Amino acid sequence: MRRQNGLGLLELVIIVAIIAIIALCAAPSFGSYRRRASVVSQANELREIFRAVRSRAIARSNHAGVKFVRSGEQWTYALYDDGDGDGIRTDDINSGIDPRYAGPKVLTQFHLAAIALLPYPIRDPDGDPLPPTSSPVQFNRSTICSFAASGTGTPGTIYITDGGGELYAVRVHGASGRVRILRYDGGRKRWERQ
Repeated sequence: MRRQNGLGLLELVIIVAIIAIIALCAAPSFGSYRRRASVVSQANELREIFRAVRSRAIARSNHAGVKFVRSGEQWTYALYDDGDGDGIRTDDINSGIDPRYAGPKVLTQFHLAAIALLPYPIRDPDGDPLPPTSSPVQFNRSTICSFAASGTGTPGTIYITDGGGELYAVRVHGASGRVRILRYDGGRKRWERQ
């Protein structure tokens, strides 16, 4: 008797069908993973920007800050040094007193993540209402986060979502100047530290 090497047509069709079934089962999980990875990556990028600006303020013994500006559906940011000792202020930026040292830039583009809020109302990390019409960039009533030479900063939050239910908050704690990342758990309706 002779032995056959290789696969027959029927065996090949069965193998291809099995691979297709496995791929179809894995596709939703992979899409969810990609969306979450995009949101996490953008949150980490924002945290590093805030940390770098805070370090600059401490090293130079002068206020430094980040100003966010909405441009269509995107948010850009620019970095500023204080020119007159009163922190980073919009009027000082507009008059040229607070010089820009970097930007304007767009956060690394991840088509699945953006600075935005969920399309339905939730509670913010402090327990206050957060409707979808609120600004996703909130530093008091401004879009500027300024750090002092002591390391303290303007308290505030930036929200990042994938548009599919994932929501992260990058928070600057004013008194300490520390930056934390929180994730909103929609099932439990609460924020968890990351």
